[in-house]
Amino acid sequence: MKRSILARILAPYLAVLVFWIGLSNAWLTILAYHAQILFWSSRTERVDFRVASKSHLILALPTVLTGPLTFFILPLFLKLSLSDWLLLHQLSGIAFLFMIPYYGIVHPILEQMHWEPLRRATPWAHPAFAGYHMLVLFSLLKAPWLLLCSAILMLASFLWREMARQSQSLTVPIVSHILADFGMVLAAWFMR
Repeated sequence: MKRSILARILAPYLAVLVFWIGLSNAWLTILAYHAQILFWSSRTERVDFRVASKSHLILALPTVLTGPLTFFILPLFLKLSLSDWLLLHQLSGIAFLFMIPYYGIVHPILEQMHWEPLRRATPWAHPAFAGYHMLVLFSLLKAPWLLLCSAILMLASFLWREMARQSQSLTVPIVSHILADFGMVLAAWFMR
């Protein structure tokens, strides 16, 4: 694996280790990760944002279920209350309110821009994508559910790669990712 690919794969791990685990700050974590994405995107190939056909966009629709599933199922998996976990990472009140559109819209766009070239470059991108999320969720979820979440995130990564390949555009994975993340963060807002 080329060093630049490895460095790009490790970008979210660096942000999570320093700012999520080290400083317990959700905003610093996501901003550090996104700064790295922007840094690497200026040095790598351009991503295609062509408009996808309606038939391809339909592939994104199942992820609209992420929010309701999170709302109803997540409480069964928790080690501690969601509000305590959010507070632990300085994500309450106005900080969390601003995180809703940022995490629900900006984050999926940047994350797809970052991971799509990596998915094309190496199959290790799928477990790496899931892995950094496990570092974030480790303090929230009971151990068996971390494994399930890891499998779901690897599957999502693979499906996003297939959506991009079939539609020959990043639009479909972005729409799918927005539906998933926006639904998740809204569910968290209502659950806190």
